Amino acid sequence: MSDQPVDNRIDLSKFQLGALIGVMLLSFAANIGLTYNISAIAMAFEVERDLASYIGSAELFGIAINSLLFAQLSTKLNPHRTFWVGVIVVVAMNAAAIAVNDLLFLGILRFLSGLALGAIVATVMATAGRSRNPEMTFGWINAAVAGMGIVLNFVIPRSFDLGESIPGGIITGASDGIFAVYLVLAVLALIFVRWTPIPPKVVPHEHQEGTDSPAPAKVPFIGWVGLFGLSFIFLGHGLIAIFFAEIGLSIPLETSTIGNVGMAASAIGMFASIGAGVIGMKFKAKIPIGAVLILLAVLSPFVAVPSSPLMFFLAAPLFLFLPVAIMPIFLGALARIDPSGRLAASNPAFATLPGAIAPAIGGPLSLAGSGFALNAWGAIGFIIIGGILMAGAVMKADRLRSIEEAP
Repeated sequence: MSDQPVDNRIDLSKFQLGALIGVMLLSFAANIGLTYNISAIAMAFEVERDLASYIGSAELFGIAINSLLFAQLSTKLNPHRTFWVGVIVVVAMNAAAIAVNDLLFLGILRFLSGLALGAIVATVMATAGRSRNPEMTFGWINAAVAGMGIVLNFVIPRSFDLGESIPGGIITGASDGIFAVYLVLAVLALIFVRWTPIPPKVVPHEHQEGTDSPAPAKVPFIGWVGLFGLSFIFLGHGLIAIFFAEIGLSIPLETSTIGNVGMAASAIGMFASIGAGVIGMKFKAKIPIGAVLILLAVLSPFVAVPSSPLMFFLAAPLFLFLPVAIMPIFLGALARIDPSGRLAASNPAFATLPGAIAPAIGGPLSLAGSGFALNAWGAIGFIIIGGILMAGAVMKADRLRSIEEAP
């Protein structure tokens, strides 16, 4: 058999990219608003916030499990079927969450919803990873996520009292209100499914010797190492970011002021994602990713142990959005290492699991240090480890880029 290079890239129109973003954001809203979900569940079921956080962890584990599975299946399955089934399951789970009165049953529902969300986001990321300009594609996706964060920061707190304006007694608690909002958004996601692209199946670059059937293309091991590095970076970031509100209250600041800082971070992240996509298109990944990681490490102590409200106002928004700035460039690098998009599709698992683990590490650290100074040192350590693990994948992507751009 002839061993000719095969172009597995796809040309995504703006309309198709918009449809992908619509499906992902509208179905994924419940996960973007996870912090509010935990607070609402704690209020509605009259339990401690730590217990309510296990519901969020169940959803995150569901996302991680299925995003890894569907990352490998994304090149074989029809994405429309994945989206239809996934979004319908999310709709059903959000509707059931309104009616449920048992915390354990709610945890099961959110885990099942997480499985559906994992399938959806992995399929979106796999498709985006095969685009002609993956850095810019991921830039628009991450910008849209940040924009959705701004919207949810405005809408969700106001949905806690939704039952007061809706007659019939269907909405009775704070968690009912937020899941009602997520239900409406998930239903809207169904509108966008039909306009999402159906990429052609990936044609492997290699063929089995002595056969007419193509050998399955292997995902480069260095890419998996890089994804583990990304997990360490998100874990380090989470040691501080998850306690962002508590750090602000300790200054002390009003909760509304802390919320405004979070909205500012989302707004900066929205524009930074597009900027990162542009940078990723024009420059190799090594320098911008390295610069972001250095800045992330430097800012860690300024956010964890701010000496004044002004320091917190200046450092916190930058610190909170910096991982978003990495993503378009790093995902673009993964797409060059693995044009099938499977590495990029696996990213949600490696990005969400640290969010489930960070409280278990960050909580004891803050107690041991009577504050968040130890969290800052832990964050710096994890960021350094993550950067070292990511380096190989980034370097390989830059080498492949040089080959592609060579005349």
